[in-house]
Amino acid sequence: MYVLRETTIFCTLCVVLLLQGCGSADSPSVEKPIETSSIEHDSKITISEDVTITVPPEDPQREVKEVFQKLLTNRLEPDPDEWKKADKQLTAFGKTAVPTLTTEMSNSDPSARELASMYLASLGPEAKEAAPVLEQALQDESPFTQVNAASTLTHFPEYRDKAIPVLISLTKHTDANTRLTAIYALGSLESHEEAQLQAIKAALNDSDSDVQLAAIKVLGQIGDPAKETLTDLQTLIDNSETDEILREAALSSKSQIEQAKQ
Repeated sequence: MYVLRETTIFCTLCVVLLLQGCGSADSPSVEKPIETSSIEHDSKITISEDVTITVPPEDPQREVKEVFQKLLTNRLEPDPDEWKKADKQLTAFGKTAVPTLTTEMSNSDPSARELASMYLASLGPEAKEAAPVLEQALQDESPFTQVNAASTLTHFPEYRDKAIPVLISLTKHTDANTRLTAIYALGSLESHEEAQLQAIKAALNDSDSDVQLAAIKVLGQIGDPAKETLTDLQTLIDNSETDEILREAALSSKSQIEQAKQ
């Protein structure tokens, strides 16, 4: 349609010019600037009226989704450099990433839920918008998703009572990383009930040295409320089979607790 209009305009101009040239030398020159301008003007109006450009609204989460998918793909086809780059990008989004991460928590792919829960946990209190789906994730089939969801929910008083029992339970899970994460999450709480302390205390004898170390450090951070574990820490210190790193950590935590009592 535009080609036809432009051709019509061009032909009209040619006809005007041709008519001007057909007169005799003595004939007065007929100028039609007004008609030409009118034709051009009308054409522009007609074109602008006929053309409707629809610009779709930009998805504010587009970049977040793209980076998340890169990380998800990287879990299946590991590339350390690409992971580091994408991880840095997603972390930089901060709270902006919460809507996408919240949506991914309902993904049928367990890997997507695990990844989303991990980044939500890293946001801590800023992940409040995702709390309802994180509450549902406490029953997730993946212990990794469970422990991250519970850890995040401890930041919100209204969800804490539901999250703490899950964390206590996960300190006994068969996966060492799950146990370790649960212990650190329990240790980060502002107040510590007897059940929480008992779970951390039990981890002093864990079969995994990293979990043991986590429990030792957490008890030191808790301070005075952990005074009942002083004897257990001393036992570790006196045991000749205790790893030197664990012994040093036990000495430090014991000192922290004793100073907090004063």
